[in-house]
Amino acid sequence: MNETHKGHNIIVSTAPVPATRQWEPRIKVIWSEDGKGRLMKLTDKRRFRVRQKAEIEGLTFAKKWIDDGKPDLSPVVEI
Repeated sequence: MNETHKGHNIIVSTAPVPATRQWEPRIKVIWSEDGKGRLMKLTDKRRFRVRQKAEIEGLTFAKKWIDDGKPDLSPVVEI
């Protein structure tokens, strides 16, 4: 699932959680800042029984992170 929010490209995929029937979102946010490409991999530790729900919630998580001013959650990678 891909979407753009406030100039940020959000890419959400899912991965199965081993030994469960649950899914976890894998979130990447890509944007340009000061003429440089930036990439942030966000971690949402919640698990979901339905794959599509994991994607939707991952997208919501990323949008909130952007709306909250991109607080420091993990290292930002320059690309």
